[in-house]
Amino acid sequence: MNRWISVVDRIIVLIVGIALLAAGAYAIAWDAGASLIRTWVSRLDREVLFGLPEEPWWHWVLSGTFVLCVFAGFGLLYLNLRRRRTSAVTLRHNESGTDVSVDLGPVADGVAAELAQLTGVRSTKSKATVDRGLPTLSIVVTADPSIDVAGFTASAERIAGATRRSLDGSTVAVQVLLHLDRVEANK
Repeated sequence: MNRWISVVDRIIVLIVGIALLAAGAYAIAWDAGASLIRTWVSRLDREVLFGLPEEPWWHWVLSGTFVLCVFAGFGLLYLNLRRRRTSAVTLRHNESGTDVSVDLGPVADGVAAELAQLTGVRSTKSKATVDRGLPTLSIVVTADPSIDVAGFTASAERIAGATRRSLDGSTVAVQVLLHLDRVEANK
């Protein structure tokens, strides 16, 4: 998810949250018998308020609001749920002067397979995504809780560095996340 979509989502949640807080505060104040709320309600012109649905423009406004909300909702769903796959990275071969296209998915799988060979690693999952506009190889490693974290980190940095060097000339990030399994208590 990029920052623009994240900002839009947060603004919408903020507006809905404020509206729900206001409605809840109004209901609590009405139930508590607050004179200010009852005074505001008594000032409403009920004939005008209840006559609004009878106006000729009411159905058009209601239909337009419905259509706008449906399109906005589906638009937000599309933006939030679309897959952020990386496109192939183009590398320049220095000696021949030709361009080579590299798909990052298999590269991420190769990095995960290499990390899976390390001592204490139980499983790996890999994916190639776009994170904030930057192609990223993301590898999640699940390991034994007794793993040597410093040794694993050094090995992971070595593997990530070798991967970045092999993709020289491209801006690709390598992200390795380490998850430790639970420690099983002795019974």
